[in-house]
Amino acid sequence: MASKTFEREFLRGLDLLSKEQQDKVISYVKALLKRTKSNNQRSGLLQFAGSLNPKDVHEISSAIEAGCENIDKNEW
Repeated sequence: MASKTFEREFLRGLDLLSKEQQDKVISYVKALLKRTKSNNQRSGLLQFAGSLNPKDVHEISSAIEAGCENIDKNEW
């Protein structure tokens, strides 16, 4: 959270800018927020990296291979 001093300085400076410059500031802030959101989503998934033990990985891989390599010709 921004400090009150930062907020006052930011708003004072923003008030001195032209409308076009203020629009650029808003666009920049929005771009930063998008990057932050996308980074948070990525790091959210990364927390699970390496969480499966090798035995579980082998069992899952075997089940996928066994199920995906079978073709049911009567399915359609």
